[in-house]
Amino acid sequence: MYKEVKVVFVCLLILFVFSECKRKDHTKQSSKIKQEQSNRHLYPKFEFTKEIHKFGEISEGEIAVCDFYYKNIGKADLIISKIESNCGCTVVKWDKKPLKVGEEAKITVEFNSEGRYGKQYKKLSLYCNTLEGIKELIVTAQVK
Repeated sequence: MYKEVKVVFVCLLILFVFSECKRKDHTKQSSKIKQEQSNRHLYPKFEFTKEIHKFGEISEGEIAVCDFYYKNIGKADLIISKIESNCGCTVVKWDKKPLKVGEEAKITVEFNSEGRYGKQYKKLSLYCNTLEGIKELIVTAQVK
């Protein structure tokens, strides 16, 4: 009988320890989320005039150019550290200096359709210091 009580006690102790660990982990996650939410207003934030550009129908070999205009509507300087494209046919140019709160800028995209045919869908990934950390823009074209 003594052994059974001892086993039950040890099992209850283990359950208590695990539940306390889980509770502390959950509390840490909750406080981290609350802190992010309370600091949300301190980050820079994009406001784009458009996030998708449709070139429409273009001829194979044509280089199509468009601009994405944006404004920093956040509470800190906006920094785009890099912009990656899912295709080497797309070249991106932007001013790499920090964008102050309230300032506007543009990202210029050149799509080279040489050797491409049909529907084209190009994604640009902007790596930045916003709360989300990444912003995506899209460029499409129908190459004839």
